[in-house]
Amino acid sequence: MSDAISAELKSVFEDTSDLGALFQALMPVYGREVGADRSLLFLYEPDQKMARCVAAWQAKPEWAMDRPMDGWEAMPDNLADEDPMFAEAMVNPVALYIDDVLNAPPEVLNGPYEVENFKHLALVHAPLLEDSKLYGILEPCTMAAPRAWTDHDKAVTAWTQAQLLPLAKRYIADSFA
Repeated sequence: MSDAISAELKSVFEDTSDLGALFQALMPVYGREVGADRSLLFLYEPDQKMARCVAAWQAKPEWAMDRPMDGWEAMPDNLADEDPMFAEAMVNPVALYIDDVLNAPPEVLNGPYEVENFKHLALVHAPLLEDSKLYGILEPCTMAAPRAWTDHDKAVTAWTQAQLLPLAKRYIADSFA
């Protein structure tokens, strides 16, 4: 699998002294690597149920995420009830690859919720999960059209998830120290 990982992507993880900068530098590199229109990194403090989008990139300004990124917010109590992907992420570390948000089965995702809240048409929902605790979700997506995610995209995403998990845990621990 390491052959699938570009030198540019590997280099993002070389200096972990400033995790905020690393996360922000990662989003465009990773997003382009998997052919996404936008990539987001959400982190979760699992004990206090706080959430934050810590990094985002989009190929076009109109695809920017329209939600604050400057602080932690309480997670809605009913998020797992409204969002089947979030419920799955809380128990399964394997990424979900959704080729077409509007035609995905409702038990996999709530298509109208996704379009209303995120405006994407295809996405990867890659949990950062360890010991039944969700620390984050890496989410590349396409905005202009649905698309099929490739084996390359899956290999790159799995590698990136593995790199991100310990860094996400460290960032969260530092934020709530």
